[in-house]
Amino acid sequence: MYDYQNIDECKGNHSCHVNAICTNTNGSYLCECHPGFNGNGQSCTADPCYNYQNLSDANRKSSYVTPIDEPSLCDKLLPTGWYRFVGDAGTKMPTTRVPAFRCGTDWSGWLHGAHPTVEDGIVHRKVCFSDRSSGCRYYTDIFVKNCESYFIYTLYIPFCPSRFCGTD
Repeated sequence: MYDYQNIDECKGNHSCHVNAICTNTNGSYLCECHPGFNGNGQSCTADPCYNYQNLSDANRKSSYVTPIDEPSLCDKLLPTGWYRFVGDAGTKMPTTRVPAFRCGTDWSGWLHGAHPTVEDGIVHRKVCFSDRSSGCRYYTDIFVKNCESYFIYTLYIPFCPSRFCGTD
């Protein structure tokens, strides 16, 4: 008769990612990403729903008319990353045209397309920047994610004076 001893594979070398937990099983092991990370346990990436910056300025809201005697603001210097609209800025990007000279800038940015569902995951969308005449001065590409109770966006501005607007 043989006496088999279970070896804890999690104590030695295993292929679980540094942001995963290793769970020993009989004769093997399982890897599962920590909360706030997505993946198969051997590869885990940060969930952007837990890694974003807030945009909260009241002058970012689509109802804010840019005063003629104030300099126009621009989002060109926003670091690359995920952003969430909160507080006085609103809770999300508007999905209908925002007139020029709103949101503290000349060319007001709004989401051209619907917000995604949670099931959609991360989706590609265009943001339109309004000028005085046509609907859009130009577009830029972003990503959007529905985090159940809020939305987050990757934001990139190629030209000034342009800014992303928020609404409720």
